[in-house]
Amino acid sequence: MPTNASPEFSHAEKKFDTAKTDDEKVLALEEMIRTMPQHKSAESLRSNLRTRYKKLKEKMETRGKGSKGGGGKSTIKKEEVQAIIAGFPNTGKSFLFKNLTNQNTLISDIAFSTYEPMPGMMNFENAQVQIIDMPPFPNEDKSLINNADTILITITELNQIQEAEKYFQRSTAKKIYIFTKIDLLSEAEKRKLEATLKSKYKNIDYVLFSNINHTNEEMKHIRQKVFSTFPIVRIYTKEPKKEAGNIPMIMKENSTASDVAEKILKGMSKKLKKIKIWGPSSKFPGQLIGKEHILKDKDTVEFQTE
Repeated sequence: MPTNASPEFSHAEKKFDTAKTDDEKVLALEEMIRTMPQHKSAESLRSNLRTRYKKLKEKMETRGKGSKGGGGKSTIKKEEVQAIIAGFPNTGKSFLFKNLTNQNTLISDIAFSTYEPMPGMMNFENAQVQIIDMPPFPNEDKSLINNADTILITITELNQIQEAEKYFQRSTAKKIYIFTKIDLLSEAEKRKLEATLKSKYKNIDYVLFSNINHTNEEMKHIRQKVFSTFPIVRIYTKEPKKEAGNIPMIMKENSTASDVAEKILKGMSKKLKKIKIWGPSSKFPGQLIGKEHILKDKDTVEFQTE
């Protein structure tokens, strides 16, 4: 047992020692890592626990592949729209993840406190975006990065922009650099930083983010910026003589009314008798449209079938 171990750590350690299955051991190790002492003298223990955790997970994944026929490194199911948060140690990844998703996660000044991808959901105007907090660079799991739609890259220094690009060579995702911890800079340093970003890095999309004094409006701005990177529209549906639902369907840009009907139920578009529409793509509320009418974000569609 390490020096200054908390009762929670001791309890988790006992659970690991008495665990009968690999799943129980993994849960116990996760709890040990989460509750272990954070002082520098515990770094060796931290490294040991993570190594044991990694080997146990690899053993379980290998066994799962043998029985189920394969799969990649990541076991996280990709949702319709996904953004990942990547960056170097101590650049505020987990803090940003927590504020975007309102999901509790381990936030620590200790490097590499995020040791496996953490999924969560960001709500933006009733639409759900999957957000994944990645372990910091360098990490071996490229599958999430290479398949992500959008990548939020947390940085605290300008030279990290070029360094980060090395990890995205095979990625076609849209990138937003989140320059974190700007509350540690003076007003003069902030002005100099923005001037440099606008002159030397004019082709990158970026946001300045305060870890201490950020406002709800700033978080809304980041959520809006993330959502705008996806080539999608939100479409609401309603039944005749009823109110529209408040959870939109996520569709690709330039989707038609027929595409929406098919997503609701395969073959439904062939049974449509009448289609009405409200919203940005309508000329007036309740306009009758054809199946090939192209929808816009926040349209509401009413289907009547045979």
